[in-house]
Parts: sequence; C-alpha cells; structure tokens
Amino acid sequence: MPGSADEAGAAEAEYRPLLFSIAYGMTGAVGDAEDIVQDAFLGLTRARQAGTTIADPKAYLTTAVTRLGINYLSSARVRRETYVGDWLPEPVVVPAGGPGPAEHAELADSLSMAFLVLLEALSRWSGRCSCCARRSGTATRMWRGSPARPR
Repeated sequence: MPGSADEAGAAEAEYRPLLFSIAYGMTGAVGDAEDIVQDAFLGLTRARQAGTTIADPKAYLTTAVTRLGINYLSSARVRRETYVGDWLPEPVVVPAGGPGPAEHAELADSLSMAFLVLLEALSRWSGRCSCCARRSGTATRMWRGSPARPR
C-alpha cells in the first residue's frame, strides 16, 4: 500500500504548524482551523490508500487546506452564525510591573496635549519651525537661520 503510517505521521508532524497557520488565518477560530487541518490529513490518507502517488505532500496539503478553508467560509453555517451580545477581545498580556495599555494611552494623550500647549506658547513662526523640524529632523539647520533665534 503506497504511503506507510510512518510517512503519514512524519508529514503530519512536519506540516501541521504551517497548515494550522493557513487555516487559522482564513477562519480566525482555533477549533475550525484544527478541523480543517485534520480534514486535509484525512484526504491525504484516503488518496494514498486509493493508490494515488503524491509527489509533494506539502503542496497537496496546503492546497487542500486552502480549498477546505474557502469551502468553510462560503458555507451556509458560517453565514448564518452571528455573534449576539458584547464582543470581548482577547486579553492583552502585560508584563508584571510594566505599563499597561491604559497607561500607554494616557501617556500619549498627555504628550499630545503638552505639544499643543507648547505650540500655543510659541510665536506663529517658531511653532511652524518646530513642527517642520520635528517631522523632518532639520531642527538645527532651521534654527540657525531663524530671525526669531535668541541671541
């Protein structure tokens, strides 16, 4: 019989992470991705048992996972299912003792406000120079030739 169990096990161990990443990228659900990958390996086993010679199992499996993913996404079950209720995103892992997402957002907001206050305090020409210099990194060139430069 073409394709022994050892070859099938080796192919499964070698290609499962790649196939899972393809299926998960298409479906967005771990359970559905695992089902698609398992169906692809089942198709490979059936093809080998039927006597089909598969020259490149990686190409066969990636094609099978892609087609199974497309079929899954176009199925009536996927179109029929809708999420009811509040959508809760996956939790964000924050290192212990480090700033979390709320602290980052607060810092960005306070920096923006501080920059706006600074621009209001500067004269019109100096404010434009500081904006341009901040974007292009040419603060020293602009400041040296500035008539508003302090002496």
